[in-house]
Amino acid sequence: MIKKIALATLAAVAFSAATPALATDYLANTKSGKFHYATCRTIKYPDAPHFVHYSSREAAIADGYTSCGVCRP
Repeated sequence: MIKKIALATLAAVAFSAATPALATDYLANTKSGKFHYATCRTIKYPDAPHFVHYSSREAAIADGYTSCGVCRP
């Protein structure tokens, strides 16, 4: 029984590590018109004033942003 629980826990950890970011972590760049996962490697200064925070992908798209070609949110 313990082995089954350990395997399930290991699988859950591996899955969460493979997920690029939480669904609530999006940043939109008002200069480029693109939105990214907050962990995108192209974002050097996430606190810059030209980044807008979004909690959903749909909200960023509704505001006219397109998805980043690198992180593909």
